Amino acid sequence: MKIYYGWWVLLGLFLIYTANNGILIYTLPLFYPELIDEFGWNAEQVTRPAALFLVVAALAVPFAGILFDRYSTRIVMLLGILALVGGLWFYPSITSLGQLTAIYVVFALGLAGCGLVPNMLILTRWFRRHRGLAAGLLLMGSTIGGAVFPLLARETLVTQGWREAVFMIAVLGSVMMISAVLLLVRNRPEEMGLAADGVELSGESDSVDTTAAAGPTLKQAVTTPVFYVLAFVTAALWFATFGMLQHQSIFIGKDLGVDSARLPLIFSMFFWFAIMGKLLFSWLSDRVDKLRVMLAAVLSLVAGLLLLRTVSADNFVGLYAYAVVFGVGFGASFSMIQLVLAEYFAGASYGKILALLTTVDSLAGSAGVSYMGQVRVAQGSYLPAFDLLIILCAVSAVLVVMLLRWRR
Repeated sequence: MKIYYGWWVLLGLFLIYTANNGILIYTLPLFYPELIDEFGWNAEQVTRPAALFLVVAALAVPFAGILFDRYSTRIVMLLGILALVGGLWFYPSITSLGQLTAIYVVFALGLAGCGLVPNMLILTRWFRRHRGLAAGLLLMGSTIGGAVFPLLARETLVTQGWREAVFMIAVLGSVMMISAVLLLVRNRPEEMGLAADGVELSGESDSVDTTAAAGPTLKQAVTTPVFYVLAFVTAALWFATFGMLQHQSIFIGKDLGVDSARLPLIFSMFFWFAIMGKLLFSWLSDRVDKLRVMLAAVLSLVAGLLLLRTVSADNFVGLYAYAVVFGVGFGASFSMIQLVLAEYFAGASYGKILALLTTVDSLAGSAGVSYMGQVRVAQGSYLPAFDLLIILCAVSAVLVVMLLRWRR
């Protein structure tokens, strides 16, 4: 039986997304305690480049969207990957905060070209019936990267140092992304005589992109209250989750005193359970109302933050419990954001709507990173910041319930 080529495309997208998000967003924060020790930076300074990264990425996504419309998405992705590779290879040579900031600007521009938006854009061209499954598998990639790369870096980090560890994962990530985009990824099924889901084209009349199903235009979407409720919910979740992703290593490693040998294990456990959250909740989303599944994911985030809020320095059981509960909630909520947005807005204008919401979410994520760093510096503790994150996630849960009632 011949395998539909879309699954090979999905494998390529998976490898790219695993490497770029797994390294940039989920693994590089592992080295923040090392940077603090070597350069004497504080929590706000060491995470400032990451906050700027999210702002630049948010501003760059709309321009990247124009490129996706005019040129080959695959070629734009390749250019984005080359930018990421250049930044990663220079990262081990940094000697100042200015250099680190410049690298993160390059990361942002590169990720705009090869991150979530182009990956989802190509995926929606290749899949319709199995779009939920395909999206769940793709989004799982970033979390697998977060689970695997810290473990790969652990031995080198402990025995040789953070520079050698970053170099090692840079080489591996470069090979994964470049080989995937060149060998596996293709723009559209029509390039291979196919339509979405592997339907063979019988003639010229069949050459229309079947993924361009009817759906709201961008103008129609922004006139509905649902758009703004979802924009607030997704932005609040990005504020909370990206803030935590950039600062949890500092809180656990510096404030709680967990050593560099144990910290990668906690990171890895967090992301392995995020994988489980993505798989389980994506599977549930094809069988249960997606908003109900999203509600469960958000409540898991609340529970995880409450656990971390009360954990003590010597309570490793509590830390692992946080990694499990918040990890599941993080993976599940990220997947459900994409699936709920696709359910409401999929259609000819989906790429534009997704780009707009991704821009808003990225800005919110940047605000979360900056806010947590400022609180840590000003008050000497992350606990007040944790309280705000808990409130935002709780409000998001209430709004999801409201969406459920509206739909009824």
